[in-house]
Amino acid sequence: MPVEPSDVHITLEYGVDAELADWLPIGLLTIFCGLFLFAVEAPDLPPAGVALGSAAAIVVGFGITALALLRRFRRGKPVYVLSPAGVHYRWPWVKEIVIPWHEIKSVDTIDVTWRHWMTRYPRDMTSTGVTVVLVSRPFYDAHIHIGLFWRGPYWFETKFIPKGDLIQCALHSEAVSVEPRALREAIEARWRAFRDLPAPARSAGSSVPSVSAGWRNKLRRHASLPEPRIVAAGGKPRPISLWQAVKIALPLVGIIVAGSNLLGLWATGAQTIAYAKRKEWQEWRARFEAERKEMDERLKKQREWLDKELRRPW
Repeated sequence: MPVEPSDVHITLEYGVDAELADWLPIGLLTIFCGLFLFAVEAPDLPPAGVALGSAAAIVVGFGITALALLRRFRRGKPVYVLSPAGVHYRWPWVKEIVIPWHEIKSVDTIDVTWRHWMTRYPRDMTSTGVTVVLVSRPFYDAHIHIGLFWRGPYWFETKFIPKGDLIQCALHSEAVSVEPRALREAIEARWRAFRDLPAPARSAGSSVPSVSAGWRNKLRRHASLPEPRIVAAGGKPRPISLWQAVKIALPLVGIIVAGSNLLGLWATGAQTIAYAKRKEWQEWRARFEAERKEMDERLKKQREWLDKELRRPW
């Protein structure tokens, strides 16, 4: 929803609901690709590596689709929060960070460029107009830095970018579907209003304000500040446009076609021949097994008869 950045006593939430909701075509396309690879090899299974990859694609595709549908109808937790206490970063299952306003040295806008390592031929990718808040390295080392396993490959390239003795903490506007200028103005207005105030109250054993459990009702703030209103500032999932509907419908049709093929509701000419040969092979194998079993029974009876004859006294 539209907000007034200059109203610094409003606590703003920025979520990724709009971004995740737009992943629905990606999830459906991933499912279709997995089903298609199985359908191409039907009635046989693909090679082990292809089968494993196809099964993984189907599982991942269902996960992305479910997440996209969930975020379209239900708002998730915010990833950025601007409160009178400071800038709040949230990472699911990792940690939550609060950067008090008085710890921020300056606010800036930069372009962030990183090398995409997931493609076969890596290429540079750039996010323009990224708002960053600069903090000292000692503050970063004490309150932000996390282990290598949790950081991921882009931590120092896209999130916390070194700049001499400072660290640029990036807030990406495109991830939360807001205009870069609006996000910068909201951050800068609060920084100018609260940077000279005393540090907010801190919980025992904590060096920064905590907003983990029940943060909406227990937000740490300076006692002299008025009660803040919490506003969802991040973009909502957009209505499905005609082009978006086409991108959803095409893989959905593909899923129906490939799925019905795997269920045996229809088959191509080559598949019909392959199914006939498989049926013929199964019938031959069944006859072979029956004949082998019958022969084993005859041999067993012959051995029993011979053994009986040999044991009979002359």
